[in-house]
Amino acid sequence: MKGLKKQHFLAILGGIFLFAGIAMNMGGKDGSSFIYFGIGTWFASAVYYGTVAVRQITAFLVGLIVMHTGILLILKGEFIYPAEFGFITFVCGILVLLNSGFSEYMKERKNK
Repeated sequence: MKGLKKQHFLAILGGIFLFAGIAMNMGGKDGSSFIYFGIGTWFASAVYYGTVAVRQITAFLVGLIVMHTGILLILKGEFIYPAEFGFITFVCGILVLLNSGFSEYMKERKNK
């Protein structure tokens, strides 16, 4: 039940970012960063709950790899990709890291 609440929260959060960006674009402002955050949130949720939700260590490592890939895309990929692609990747990595459950795993391991 706890995982289902997180899924709903992340879906709502991604939707809020996405629709805020769309509303800003319709109002004449640049809302592309909000659109990218919304898509990144949904993509990170799909990656996490679709592939690595069961294993905490795997989720932690995948989150670190994705987050650092996003940083590299932001810093070095500006010639090939737009910077927003790096932001999407970075947000995906952060969300996978935060939802990895690694701290709970370490607590349980310490108490054994």
